[in-house]
Amino acid sequence: MIQPKDIERLTIFRGDIAAGTLERTSSGCCFNFNPDFLTDQRYQWLALRIKKSRHPISISGSNLHPFFAGLLPEGLRLNSLIRNLKTSPDDLFSLFAAAGGNVIGDVFARTTDNGAPPGVELPPKLKQIDFYEHLQQLLAINSYQLGEDSIAGVQEKISASMISFPVNIARQTCSYILKLNPADKPGLVENELHCMDLAAKCGLLTAKVKLVRDGSDNCGLLVQRFDREYNAQQNKMLMHHQEDACQFLDRYPADKYRLSLNDIARGITELSSAAEVMLAKLLQLYCFSYLLGNGDLHGKNISLLVRSGSSLVEMTPAYDLICTLIYGDHKMAIKIDGRDDNIKRRNILEFARRFNLPQPAVESMLDKLLHRFTRHSRILEKIPMTDRQKALLFRTIQKRIIDLQ
Repeated sequence: MIQPKDIERLTIFRGDIAAGTLERTSSGCCFNFNPDFLTDQRYQWLALRIKKSRHPISISGSNLHPFFAGLLPEGLRLNSLIRNLKTSPDDLFSLFAAAGGNVIGDVFARTTDNGAPPGVELPPKLKQIDFYEHLQQLLAINSYQLGEDSIAGVQEKISASMISFPVNIARQTCSYILKLNPADKPGLVENELHCMDLAAKCGLLTAKVKLVRDGSDNCGLLVQRFDREYNAQQNKMLMHHQEDACQFLDRYPADKYRLSLNDIARGITELSSAAEVMLAKLLQLYCFSYLLGNGDLHGKNISLLVRSGSSLVEMTPAYDLICTLIYGDHKMAIKIDGRDDNIKRRNILEFARRFNLPQPAVESMLDKLLHRFTRHSRILEKIPMTDRQKALLFRTIQKRIIDLQ
């Protein structure tokens, strides 16, 4: 099997059609559209910022376009991949060649080498494994060549396709991600579970999550993917197009903490015909995260979705919602008009006015959010934390409720 470092050309697909070829160059990389994709009326673009063109799209200074770089794994999984390939963190092309075959959304890469790896076994059953031992086994090899999905995000996670779950836990017609507790935050899985529950009770559309346990009684968070949807009529899994804010703003993943809410709102305004609705959802997510003490709402945790067969750009359900305040991180990752703390109702209304959102609608959204958050916020007491952390959390929540009243 050819090694990713030796691959010079990748075929890029969108859905079931080859969109073009991505090639290494001496100065970076170059993408060329296939003529058949250019004339295919189902797709108007490859990515929201990669429009159809008969001219090559060249990238200099990096050997991968920001959109493709945004499909790579992060954190422990990325470090493991770099180590297994014996390449450098800057060799994004090789990393994408290794991990780009099964990614978020409907755009993926294939090489000319389609041979299946030998010795692929059926995944182990849930109660026969230890999540963390299984993760270490996957880290020791290039598990993406075994068909594991490459999922962006720093937190330790396993594609749920690498574990056999009972049907009463995971439906065969759905696709899942399994998230694990990092060593330095042993209660993070439960943290996210209860934050997602609170978000749903506050009126946000959220990803579906549930707690699962392995044979050693370790817990993991099973997250149903919203970029995959089973179509019974076609008897196939549809792939929806998904891009995070870094991708739809043409920024590399390293910029995820450097984006502002203004940047993201401007991008949404440019890309969507229903921008008013989406900006209202963006503000709702931001205000909820402020009340929650979620300092990890960054550019890769806000995404847009285009469903298979549609051209409508919409917000994805909320995902990766956690309370970071109890870990000492109380400032927002994304600033609103230069502010990352002490955000007042007037700041939200001024932001909304600048993006032509009707003030009565924004006022109503804030009032409903505050009412529901106040009513249900005790859910957060279920998060594993000390009495001191709990006191700080609810003191800050009360202060922020007043901020937004």
